[in-house]
Amino acid sequence: MDKDLIRIEFYFPEKKKIKNKRELADLIMEEMREKKSISYSGHIDEEGLKKGLIQHISDGDISGYSVLTEKQKEEVEKVIKETIDKCNKKLPIPTKNYIFIFPFLPAENENVFKGVVGVAQYSCVFHIFLNPNVWTPKALANSVAHELNHTIFYYNHYNDFENYTLLDEIIMEGLAENFRERIVDLEPSPWVMALTKEEAFLILGSLESRLFSKDKDLIKDVLFGNEKYKKWTGYSVGYWLVKEYLNKNPDFLWKEIIKKDSEDFLEKKK
Repeated sequence: MDKDLIRIEFYFPEKKKIKNKRELADLIMEEMREKKSISYSGHIDEEGLKKGLIQHISDGDISGYSVLTEKQKEEVEKVIKETIDKCNKKLPIPTKNYIFIFPFLPAENENVFKGVVGVAQYSCVFHIFLNPNVWTPKALANSVAHELNHTIFYYNHYNDFENYTLLDEIIMEGLAENFRERIVDLEPSPWVMALTKEEAFLILGSLESRLFSKDKDLIKDVLFGNEKYKKWTGYSVGYWLVKEYLNKNPDFLWKEIIKKDSEDFLEKKK
């Protein structure tokens, strides 16, 4: 494992009388201040970091909070390093990635994540939220591959960072899921199976006039679902759109695909 490819940091404060996830987030931030790691956490300021922690720690019972044991940390590091090695062989990592491991308290409706949720924060930073009691190596490897693909996408499309269109977001998720599937696990994720291929392209057609919208609410609704769009709609659309493109271009290289403009993936659907 090339030590220059990644840096892994764990933030699981020692268990004490923590009343809620806000207190847990405060303790995490105290540790990060001491380590001076907030500056490279992928957030502009501490307020943004705390908001992100509170959101992604999630809404499970705080009494279920557990600290990672040293043995578990070693297992987590092993899975991450092995996954990064696999990914790097197919898609060279252009810059060192900082990987933060935080607690995850899954709510009842989040069992689908198998104890692991990932969030790509910046072009070289991603966060993994992990529950020591229910995480699996497979779920962690899948999250690492998915989020790493995002950070490399950000690196190659940095000028548009935080200014992506609906199409950009759909393609980004499609790239990450096809990459994860081909490199780590042949089994499709539940969120990309929310729609059949036929359903996905019907939705894509209905969105044609809004694909270049930068409306954050629209993007959120399409990706995650609302009363109009089924949950995970954007993930499914992106998955099937990118999969069709890759299947029709079998000699593709990931290092080239990741640089393409989002519109390129529409060429067979015009």
